[in-house]
Amino acid sequence: MADSGEKDACLAKFRVKCENLTADEFAEAWHKYDRDGNGYIEGNELEFFFRDFIDIQESDECLQKAIATYMKIYDENNDNRIEMMELAEIMKPEQNFLLLFRSKEAPRTSKEFYDIWLQYDADRDGFIDKSELKNFLRDLSKVELSDEKLQTYTEAMIKLFDVDKDNKLSFKEMLKLVPVKENIFLQFESLLQGNIPDPSSHLLPTGSLGDKGKKLKVSSEEFKRVFKHYDKDQNNVISGEELSAFLKDLVILHAGSGPVVESTLDKIATDIMTTVDKDKDNVISENELKMFLGVTSDDA
Repeated sequence: MADSGEKDACLAKFRVKCENLTADEFAEAWHKYDRDGNGYIEGNELEFFFRDFIDIQESDECLQKAIATYMKIYDENNDNRIEMMELAEIMKPEQNFLLLFRSKEAPRTSKEFYDIWLQYDADRDGFIDKSELKNFLRDLSKVELSDEKLQTYTEAMIKLFDVDKDNKLSFKEMLKLVPVKENIFLQFESLLQGNIPDPSSHLLPTGSLGDKGKKLKVSSEEFKRVFKHYDKDQNNVISGEELSAFLKDLVILHAGSGPVVESTLDKIATDIMTTVDKDKDNVISENELKMFLGVTSDDA
């Protein structure tokens, strides 16, 4: 890992280009380079990003050297891609609204995030609207923010995470703010892409993203087919013991046949139950599970 001096020098190159980048402009820039919308800048996207942001007009060798320098500093898990939080470091502190999610008060795990989410998703439909999001950001901030600044941050968050363009954010969309190693949804999403995780690396693979042709989203029809199989008494809940098998069948149905690491699914199932099962009755409802997996009623 690079020392702080090397990191500062690397960041300085980017800040020359991005000195006055606003929160809204950051959101636009992110979508420009994250062309496939998977939440990372990687592969050819990295080359476009570096050419634009540090004005490399020389050889490909210089470009590759710049990429290698940056990735040495930030790519801690060696997966050769940039996460949103990493890129946000090029912004000035007063413009970096994502710093709210790096504060001591910010949720660090899926469970912490879920507990906070429930305070704002009053009707438990898995969504929060703009006004609720604004309150969420206000409460998360360590310092008092003006209403104008909060509104700017709220609009930028909507632009960044509102994949469905419905002017509200789902639990799944917002969960991207939780660090990858603690993010239950991203662990499961990796399986949907056809990845076979290495259990020794905290569930997530450290290499290929798998078949990018596969959809990341479980459809409502896929979910219903598998849930109905396990909800034998049709009371809209399944037990913790059944959850691992449910997730396995859902992955196979969605991503196709292939080996599935049982220990990985068991760990994800345990994490989901630990997060959701507030009354310790060892069951999870259909709606709670849909929210965690990002399934909505209008999915095709």
